[in-house]
Amino acid sequence: MRHDESAAQRKSLEAEAEALTYEMATTAARAANEMFARDTTIVDLRDLVSYTDYFVIASAETERQTRRVAEDVIERMAEAGHRPRSKRIDEGTTWISLDFLDVVVHIFTDEARDYYRLESLWRSAPQERWGE
Repeated sequence: MRHDESAAQRKSLEAEAEALTYEMATTAARAANEMFARDTTIVDLRDLVSYTDYFVIASAETERQTRRVAEDVIERMAEAGHRPRSKRIDEGTTWISLDFLDVVVHIFTDEARDYYRLESLWRSAPQERWGE
């Protein structure tokens, strides 16, 4: 195999990986939105951090609703073949996080989202509102 063929193959694999992680982010965003999460946003962190490619941020009115959104996201991601590496869904929490490695999903109560303001912390990152 020539060097230019190897470079082309590497670029093709990188493009496939990027498409897969974006598909993961949109699957999570769609699941959250369909479970009536509000203000679902995909934050593209690929050029800013090494530990993940995307944040998916959503909110719901109550803690119970955030847990329901999280359960639906986990179910839909599992159907697509993606399992969370870790999840933090504690009773009485206002911030749920689901870590799918390349995609981290954050589900807040409205009040907690306003307090932590993750989108503002990453305002230099491209952000895509989902389902508006």
